[in-house]
Amino acid sequence: MSAAARRTWIAAYLAAVLAVCLYLGFPSEALRAHVAHRLAAGVPGLSVAVNDIRPALPPGLELKGVRIARTGVDLLQMERLRIAPEWLTLVREITRYRFEGSAAAGEISGTAEVQGRGEQPLVAMQAQWSGVLLERLPALQEVYGSRLSGRLEGTLTFSGQGSLSGRIRVADAQVDLARPLFDQKSFGFRSVDAEVGLQERTLLLRNGRLRGNEVDAEVSGTIALGSSAGAGALNLTGRISPHHAFMARIEGSLPAALMRRRAAIPFKITGSLEAPAVSLN
Repeated sequence: MSAAARRTWIAAYLAAVLAVCLYLGFPSEALRAHVAHRLAAGVPGLSVAVNDIRPALPPGLELKGVRIARTGVDLLQMERLRIAPEWLTLVREITRYRFEGSAAAGEISGTAEVQGRGEQPLVAMQAQWSGVLLERLPALQEVYGSRLSGRLEGTLTFSGQGSLSGRIRVADAQVDLARPLFDQKSFGFRSVDAEVGLQERTLLLRNGRLRGNEVDAEVSGTIALGSSAGAGALNLTGRISPHHAFMARIEGSLPAALMRRRAAIPFKITGSLEAPAVSLN
């Protein structure tokens, strides 16, 4: 073996030994608690728990078993989440990170800008996801007795001032209702598209369009979140266009005046999340 080759093997061996030592001596427990705190600090009421954390290559962190909750309610469970800084931003006041991970059989990726100091370090975030299964999201399992399923994709933008906006699309959606609507307990939708936003504790829904097997619909309005919302949680309006076959099945459940209408039927949903009231005009 030549001298150059020998030096190369020695350097590789020392690098491997150093990597193993760093991995085995990695302060995962302390860093896990610190990362969980920093991830949750950007959004009021949010809590994050991390099951395990390890270094990754290219240089970054690999988080396993990430659970995200808000006010005690599980929102998302991620099998893995990889976070890596953009190195040129490390010397700046605001550092940019790239992240990618998997959750509910789908993929999530994006960027986040974080300042080094302050109780709420998250300055801005952009995220996109695809292939996420609604039925595997903890927050949507058994929603007041109803069940949701479908494949979710979309984008999300968050600013440090607390504003959140995005677009969502659900393919092959199905809603199994706890209480029948028009004598039907299940509704299927080929696609659901909407613009969403969040202002403090109010979810904003704009330009919602549902293309279904039984009905098509358009809906917009607000949904107040939290236990204090009470009877005024829902304020949604829109129009529903039942398909002819569906109208034939429910003709005994609707007033004759509505059955004779050829245009879309306006509707309004008010009341609480637990017991919404639906009125047709």
